[in-house]
Amino acid sequence: MKPRIRVPANFGKEHINSPVHGNIKLKLKDGQEIKVNSIIMSLNSPVIDNLTSNLTQSTLEMDDFTNSAVDCFVESMYTGDVEKLEKLNFEDVNKMAHVFKVGWLSKKCVLFYKTDILKFENNSYREIEFACEIASRAHFHLKQKQFVSLFVKHVTFDLVSKNTFLQRYLAGFAKVPRRRIDTSLAVAGKDLNIIGNCLTAYLSSNFECAKFDENVLYLLQKLDIGKFRQTYPSQFMELVNFLSEILEESESACDEVKSTITSFIKRRRTIAEKDTRNGTSEMELEDIEGLEDSVDFGYKNVQSQTAYVKSVWRQPPICQWEVIQPSPPIQSVQFFTLGEPELQKRIGLFFKFPADESPAPMKTLDRRFIMKCENNDSSAWSYYINGCTKAVFNSEFLYNVPRDKVKHWTVTKTFTHLNVTCNDVTVLNFNFATDHSTGFENSCQMWMRNHSFVSFSTPFPENILLLSQVT
Repeated sequence: MKPRIRVPANFGKEHINSPVHGNIKLKLKDGQEIKVNSIIMSLNSPVIDNLTSNLTQSTLEMDDFTNSAVDCFVESMYTGDVEKLEKLNFEDVNKMAHVFKVGWLSKKCVLFYKTDILKFENNSYREIEFACEIASRAHFHLKQKQFVSLFVKHVTFDLVSKNTFLQRYLAGFAKVPRRRIDTSLAVAGKDLNIIGNCLTAYLSSNFECAKFDENVLYLLQKLDIGKFRQTYPSQFMELVNFLSEILEESESACDEVKSTITSFIKRRRTIAEKDTRNGTSEMELEDIEGLEDSVDFGYKNVQSQTAYVKSVWRQPPICQWEVIQPSPPIQSVQFFTLGEPELQKRIGLFFKFPADESPAPMKTLDRRFIMKCENNDSSAWSYYINGCTKAVFNSEFLYNVPRDKVKHWTVTKTFTHLNVTCNDVTVLNFNFATDHSTGFENSCQMWMRNHSFVSFSTPFPENILLLSQVT
């Protein structure tokens, strides 16, 4: 049944603490009490109506709120006004309006935030931070999004002042609450380069995956990389490359760190593929040594792209191990797989190692890295590393191989890792010391030596182009 009296209404604040009408006690901090009338409070709040009418409570604990806020709340229920509402008690009054479902008071709080709290006398960082924190906490604790929206809409930043504010707001990044990260993303808006710069600066002082804290991982998951990439492509790529470098350099990254960074890079590739389907060209890759121009993988015409690649690269021989010119220990083999069906296509690299580590070894041993396409639609490629994994396919798989028709592969062996990239995406970063299968603890040691040369072979050379000079 709807109440006959519409609130807010003025019942007279002189009746607060009335010994006759005050049939409900509000327990405040420090043992203080306020006597209020259950009918007046119930008319304003359906929650209090239920507590008093149905649960027959005559005492309500209010010690979660400041005394000043409770005074303001009670007087508002009696007068229909918010004369005692001020900046210092605002958050608690707004919280009480939310908890006790006093709709009209919640609206008054929103108006007060807009007209009073967002009115800065000196436009100082402290004033702006105060308003921002109120919005951030209301969003996080009360699920009230309107305060963040008001802050973003009414606080005017130029790019420099926004950058300065967010740098200070996110200072001590490892310990800031996650709600600050969410609020910072909202404040940054399309200027996500500011967030990227803050993240890069923070990680630069902790250049190890092992030191990635929860806030870094959370930000990487929340960052709108589509918007970031579209608005600030060069700075976005700097962040992607920076994260990739950290992942490659660190040998102690936990699974969560690896998964988060890889997912971030994968989402970047997914966005790029969507842009390509929509007619937006992907950012050009860096120049590859041996090519006069970079190859743009965003071409929609695969045939013309393939023709261009074929004009500067060459086909390997059929089913022959072709020796590629040796070079220093850290070396890369580059090749293309072109836009033909890839199913069951096998590609192998043959590394020749000295049998022992003497200056002039009498014997040599070989180790092979073989990869094969298992599924065209999902671009699933399995692999094995002779001496580190079982020599079978469909057991170990490359991770997140792009589905581009034309794939540029780079296989790099160092003393510690075998790294494979496809179209600028790391799909394998195999650590010889830790990633080998059970039973290969001794044989994997061979891969940690310097090899004398590397050979390349494939039974399907018609769809493969090889760069013969190792880089």
